[in-house]
Amino acid sequence: MLLKGVIDCPELPLNVSRSFLQNDGYVKKVSAYITRKVADRLMSEYNTKREDYQKYWDDIHPFVKYGCIRDEKFYERVKDALLFKTVEGEYLTLKEYLDKNCAEGEKTVFYCSDAKRQAQMVELYRQQGKDVVLLDTMIDANFISFLEYQEKDGLKFSRVDAGLDGLTEQGEQDEEARKALEAKFRKAVGDDSLEVKLESLKSEELPAMITVEEQSRRFSEMSRNWGGGFSMPEKRTLVLNNKHPLVSFLKGAPEDEETTQMVCCQIMDLAEMSRQPLESERMVQFLKRSSQLLSRLAEKL
Repeated sequence: MLLKGVIDCPELPLNVSRSFLQNDGYVKKVSAYITRKVADRLMSEYNTKREDYQKYWDDIHPFVKYGCIRDEKFYERVKDALLFKTVEGEYLTLKEYLDKNCAEGEKTVFYCSDAKRQAQMVELYRQQGKDVVLLDTMIDANFISFLEYQEKDGLKFSRVDAGLDGLTEQGEQDEEARKALEAKFRKAVGDDSLEVKLESLKSEELPAMITVEEQSRRFSEMSRNWGGGFSMPEKRTLVLNNKHPLVSFLKGAPEDEETTQMVCCQIMDLAEMSRQPLESERMVQFLKRSSQLLSRLAEKL
């Protein structure tokens, strides 16, 4: 897929089936030779013309990643030339990313799959001085799992909505307040299994965010893409920002009050929208609720 051309090989018979050629020893030797030459060329381009290499990396990276997954020998030859593009447009190798963003002993790469949709959470990491790489092609989910398996040294990839690494401040946990808020949100959104956490995020602007455990989300996405209709559930957690005024309001608001339930639903939908689009009916309810809340606010002004 990456190259087109003709190879002269007089040892190959012409009048044969495809299955015969796939199992032919000469074909395997030719394949190994092509693989080696492609890998050597990529490394040469990376080592001697990195700026040019970066310009066409966006075009060739799906094929290179596919080649790595399919052939470990190819991966071993080109792994030092594999690039990751940050949301800022900078191209970094895995080693460069880890050296720049991770303390000694840490090996976590933070990434997003949609820079615009997940911009709010990307900004949280940028405020902490962390680069976020963009992995937005279908092969990336398989590729990062492949890298984690190959490295075998604690390397992990974590999407910006997978956890709270470096985003919270240390403080005492108010379990009673957390349980009360959890009960209010469960009643408002109609989900008795919803897990709610109460944390002090370093950013005061964000009222809440939804985190989805990394492996749970990967399995869920794979089942949607390749499961033929079968879908695995995601392990989701609503994280409320203890420093935000809306969360402070909800702590003292009566559980059964209509405004309380509307604010809970609004916060939940806003957190969901920072991850992915709302479904049609849910979006209709969100817009209707937004209008109602603004009208109530205007009445008090």
